[in-house]
Amino acid sequence: MIYTIKNNYLSLSVNSAGGSMTSLRYLPADDERLWQGGEGWASRDVVIFPILGHADKFTAKGKEFSPRSHGLARYANFALSDIFESDGESRITLSFCSDENTLKEYPYDFEFSITYRLAGNEVSVSYFVRSQKGKIPFYVGGHPGMKAPGGEALIEFENSESPIIYPIGEDRGVPVERLERFVANKQFFGECKTFQLGSLSGGAIYATTRDGYRYAYRADCPVFAFWSNEKAGDYVCVEPWWGLNDYPAAPREITLKPFINFANENGSSFTYTLAIEKI
Repeated sequence: MIYTIKNNYLSLSVNSAGGSMTSLRYLPADDERLWQGGEGWASRDVVIFPILGHADKFTAKGKEFSPRSHGLARYANFALSDIFESDGESRITLSFCSDENTLKEYPYDFEFSITYRLAGNEVSVSYFVRSQKGKIPFYVGGHPGMKAPGGEALIEFENSESPIIYPIGEDRGVPVERLERFVANKQFFGECKTFQLGSLSGGAIYATTRDGYRYAYRADCPVFAFWSNEKAGDYVCVEPWWGLNDYPAAPREITLKPFINFANENGSSFTYTLAIEKI
C-alpha cells in the first residue's frame, strides 16, 4: 500500500512493500525529484537492513547464511505504525518484525521501523532497530535515487574533507588529503562502480544537478556511498551507510565485520536528512 504525507514544500509517498520512498515531489515547482525507475535501475529507493550490498555468505551463531541483496527490509511487508500531519510537521512510521522466514536468512529476533518526517523542504529518515533478545549485529542505511538529468551531479562538501576511500573489492581504505568536490557522472561510475567515502566530518554533502536543483544530505554515518548505473538512468544515489560493502577479505563472521552495529532491547536509532532546493 502507498501512503502519502505532505507539507507546503514536499509531498512524500512510501510503500508498505519494502518501506521505501516511491515519490518525493518538490511542490513549489510541482516537480518529481525521486527517480521513478526504468532503464539503468528498476528501483527508486532501497531500505538497507541488516545486510549491505551484494554480500557473500556470512556466519552467525555458528551457521552459514546466504543473504539477498541489501538484506531483509526491501523484501518485507511493513505495517503502518503511525501517521500524523500538521502545519509544522508531517510524519509516518512503518515497521516489521522478525518471523520464521527472516530467521532462515538472519538468525536474530528484532523489531525494525522507519520514520519519515517532513519539515520545510527537508525529509528526515530515521531507522530504529530493537533486539527482542540479547544483542544483535546489523548494517543499516539508505539508498535514495534522486533525479539528475544525464545521470550527473556536482558533489560538494560543506567542509574541506580528508576522507578515506574504500575501493570496491579491496580490503583496505585509501586516505585522501583534501577533497572538496567531484563530478559524479557516467564516466566516473564506469571507473569506480560504487564510490565509498569514510571518515567525513559530518558536514553537509551537496549534489547539484543540471536542471538547477541542489540536494543536501546530512548524517553521522561512518560511510557515504555514491552510485549510479554507468550506462543508463537519469539519477544519482548519495547513500548514508552505517556499514560497508562486502569484500573478499572481509570477516565472514557477521559480528566482526567493519562498521558493524549492535542493538539490544533498548534499541538504537540512525537518521539522515535530505533537503531539496531549486537554485
